[in-house]
Amino acid sequence: MKKFYFFIFILFLQLFSYSAYAQKSIFIKEFKFELDEISENQYENEYFITVTLNKGSLYKFTVLNHIGDFPGIAIVQVLDNEKVVVTNTFNDKYYEKFILKCNKTGFYDILIHFDKNQIGSSLIKLFLVK
Repeated sequence: MKKFYFFIFILFLQLFSYSAYAQKSIFIKEFKFELDEISENQYENEYFITVTLNKGSLYKFTVLNHIGDFPGIAIVQVLDNEKVVVTNTFNDKYYEKFILKCNKTGFYDILIHFDKNQIGSSLIKLFLVK
């Protein structure tokens, strides 16, 4: 019986210590992008916003697609002076969560559009990882 209690005690300590070291995500902002018709002007088919990010910080993006039964999936690009710093697509793979380690404090542009020029509705959330 003592072994059983000792095992439970060790298990409890491991679970407690794991949660103490787990990283917290602090919600910063969310972006909702909905496109219900395709325009001839390609710029009207994109969503563009500028945010300030801080050097040394870790940022997590999450993408939720198909809100309202729209077929499109959101392609998210984070740009620094027109240079793509991070995106949620790589080698034909799509990621609903991705992380950016910020190397300099400044303004970053977030560009969102739907893959294959489809209509869509998506919610993108930005978190600071502590």
